[in-house]
Amino acid sequence: MKLIGMLAALAASTLFAASAFAAEPIVLGWVGPLSPPGNFSGGQEMQWAVQLEADQINAAGGVLGRPLKVVYEDTKGQPAEGSAAAVRLITRDNVSAIFGEFHSSVALAEAEVAHKYGVAWVGTDVWADKLTAQQYPEVFRLAPANSLVYVRVAEWMVSQGFKHVAIVAENTDFGQDGAKVVSTILKQKNVDQKLVTIDLNQQDFTPALLRLMNEGEKPDIIQMVVAGQAQYQIVKQACQLGLAPNGKTRLLGSTGLLQKEVWEVDGDCGKGLLVVNIATPKSQLNDKAKAFVSAFQKKYNRAPTGVAMEAYDTLGVVVAAIQKANSAERKDVIKGLEQVSWTGVNGTYSFPSAKEPAWAFHQFMDVPFHIIQYSAVNQSPGDAPIVFPKKWATTDKLLP
Repeated sequence: MKLIGMLAALAASTLFAASAFAAEPIVLGWVGPLSPPGNFSGGQEMQWAVQLEADQINAAGGVLGRPLKVVYEDTKGQPAEGSAAAVRLITRDNVSAIFGEFHSSVALAEAEVAHKYGVAWVGTDVWADKLTAQQYPEVFRLAPANSLVYVRVAEWMVSQGFKHVAIVAENTDFGQDGAKVVSTILKQKNVDQKLVTIDLNQQDFTPALLRLMNEGEKPDIIQMVVAGQAQYQIVKQACQLGLAPNGKTRLLGSTGLLQKEVWEVDGDCGKGLLVVNIATPKSQLNDKAKAFVSAFQKKYNRAPTGVAMEAYDTLGVVVAAIQKANSAERKDVIKGLEQVSWTGVNGTYSFPSAKEPAWAFHQFMDVPFHIIQYSAVNQSPGDAPIVFPKKWATTDKLLP
């Protein structure tokens, strides 16, 4: 009788799985850079994290009894590519929602399409204030707005006693917006500053770096408000010039410096780099985050960065919204996102409808972030010393 019961249970579970996956899939669209000139290493890591979670969800029975399908679009870091990708996902693939992206200018183009068609769009690692400041009902963001993070970064620089700050900013919505946020705080604190604007398609940043060395006071810290691989070349060329990173001139970058490929390009020049990391530190990870790190490491033979954690949570929160709404219809997914409260690997997500400040609309406000400093070549972000904030810091001194 026990054997008969076991066989019956097995048959029932097999029948459930078969019936669930005979159902029409819920289709979601992912957007992000998988080839140049976009930050393709960050985009690849985002895609890996998403596919890992999609496989986990389907292995557990899918969503609302239906299999989950993610369609991936390479946006190449180009707004026109992002806009076209969003149109394809909506009209060709009939997606219930779109999520992802690494570059703010591309995200803004995609958001226009999502708004036009009434499809939810959820951003993973896009920081320009304007993205949520437009207050489109379809647009949500897990990543920080520039004003949410760069205000604190600027205040940290002031607290460290930096007197001469140079800002190297890309000529995009992210770069110029972030530079403005930092500059405003530095001006309020009477800190000497200068701005250099670069084009992401450049390969030679030497002229801009030479200006920083030779015009006015030499900076004691250079902040790069730059996304992706362009930072690799800036680091390499600043190092070759003897400008930074060193004890006299620090070099601070963004999440594009978290992927291990930075060591392949910059080698020893990466030691001493300061990087803003949008993630919960290793010592503070919840059980879900620990499981994710283990699964990612096992599948891809590398530790996930904060970008991967953001990507994993972006899919998770979209699925949670569908479950909350008990529907994958586009208008219902939007309502589900407005009502969701879901705990992922990086925090418990909700999207307020605050009107002031404008960028706070549909913006996840409790974004975890810290500043690390690489202390050894080939070091992973999770093993690097944390210099800010004080509650998570593992050292109270910058490297000499």
